[in-house]
Amino acid sequence: MNPDLLISFFLGGIFTHIFLSRKFDTDPQIIKTIFLYSSLIFTLVRFFPQDSNFQFTLLLILGWTIILIDNAHHRIPNFITGYCSLLLCTIALIEGRIFNSIGGGVEFLLFFCVLAIASKLKIGIGDVKLAGVIGLVNGSVPLLALINFAIAASVMGLISTIGTAGVLRLKARIPFAAPMIAASIWIWPI
Repeated sequence: MNPDLLISFFLGGIFTHIFLSRKFDTDPQIIKTIFLYSSLIFTLVRFFPQDSNFQFTLLLILGWTIILIDNAHHRIPNFITGYCSLLLCTIALIEGRIFNSIGGGVEFLLFFCVLAIASKLKIGIGDVKLAGVIGLVNGSVPLLALINFAIAASVMGLISTIGTAGVLRLKARIPFAAPMIAASIWIWPI
């Protein structure tokens, strides 16, 4: 991937991150954001120089913003998932893989919708919409990969609750965006 294009992509991501953080009254954590984006740029240029997956890079950039907003307010705004979906579909259309991308989005969305209904809406609707966005990035996957994604996200979500202060209650609201995005990074190469 062209390093200049990647750096400009991340600079645009920083300004978008600051705008969205202020819009949804969340601390943008500028120092952590700059450090995270710099390390992502270094990792992508160093270890994936030929890979130009703009969809995955967009998920990495906006994923950090989604994680901060979900941790602060226990919700994922429709504004972010809606515009991110439109942008991901536009990128997929330009790359010529629109049907694969939309198929993946529908697969992930339906799978998590069934999980949400089966769990009596213990999984938030924002998490279901985020699963659809992750599906747009990954495209169509086999059912086993989808199950592995759900299991990995669940395990990471449970591990994240161990480190929280206080007593964990059965009805505690767990911000699930971070485990879902981490699980998508884990299954993406697969």
